[in-house]
Amino acid sequence: MLGTGSNEARQSVRRAGTLAGGYLYSARAAVERFRGKCVWIQPGRSIAPWGALVVAVWLCWLPMWGCRLAGRDGPVSQSLIACRQLSREGMAALEQGQHQRAEQLLAKAVKTCPADIEARRRYAEVLWLRGAQAEAIVQIQQAVQYSADDPALWVRLAEMQLAAGRVELARQSAEKAIDLNPRSAPAWAVRGQVMAATGQLRQALADAHRALGYAPEDKAILLQIAKLYRQLNEPHRALQTLQTLADNYPPGQEPAEVLELTGEAQLALGRAEEAAQTLAAALSRGKASAELWCRMAEALWLCGLGPEAFSAAQQALAIQPDHPAAKALLQRLEIARQGQPIQQR
Repeated sequence: MLGTGSNEARQSVRRAGTLAGGYLYSARAAVERFRGKCVWIQPGRSIAPWGALVVAVWLCWLPMWGCRLAGRDGPVSQSLIACRQLSREGMAALEQGQHQRAEQLLAKAVKTCPADIEARRRYAEVLWLRGAQAEAIVQIQQAVQYSADDPALWVRLAEMQLAAGRVELARQSAEKAIDLNPRSAPAWAVRGQVMAATGQLRQALADAHRALGYAPEDKAILLQIAKLYRQLNEPHRALQTLQTLADNYPPGQEPAEVLELTGEAQLALGRAEEAAQTLAAALSRGKASAELWCRMAEALWLCGLGPEAFSAAQQALAIQPDHPAAKALLQRLEIARQGQPIQQR
């Protein structure tokens, strides 16, 4: 309950409690731009004059070379040029929201030049967006066959394998990436995710901190560490990490997930007033989950705002009718309404 000297804070919390379903849904569509190492070669590049015999021999061997990449081995082939053009068109279609056309173009690009790593990477990502996990993994595995010394490919393979539940294979891929580049932050981060998936939370935390050492301002890694601290029931450390993470965003632009985790840590530390205000800010960021509304209800209840807590719990159940924590909280609030003593937890 709030003390008698906390009227201003009480009013602030009450205003937070009135934040209900009036928030607009802000859909966040993020199509990640795929980065590669290849230099894009344009048609029409001039070739130094060779003797007629050398030119003739080269023309005879060109069909046998297929889509060999440009560089020391010689000029770029027409199939590679066509592949990269199709790949660019596929990415343009993806940016315009034409997922099916993007997939068709990228599939054709890979067929035109199977050895082009970037085309396969992009094709895999489009397949992944569609939910075709097994097919996407196959494409990355084939890309790895052409470029086995690329740690970024092994990292992406590990991420996909982990998401698909292939935990042991994900561990092997992550460790391959670390072998190739021991200073790779993404490689250590994904191995930390694998360790967490197997319940080895301390090792996961060590790996995540190793990753942060190579990328001190990486927001995803900071978030990963904060979540691990919460799983380890260390809310103080979680809150410190989340505050560091929040400092990397302009004021008022912290993602809802960061605010939700911050409010959760504040609740765990018994700081209900702060938690209510933080969770209200999270609710204002966009579409809220049942879990977020349930956390809000708990914070409001601990602040002594029973009616607002009841309303927030109802919001949680409207989103997810079988949410166990929200149902339990609503039951306790019903008992409180009837004037029966209940124990807050």
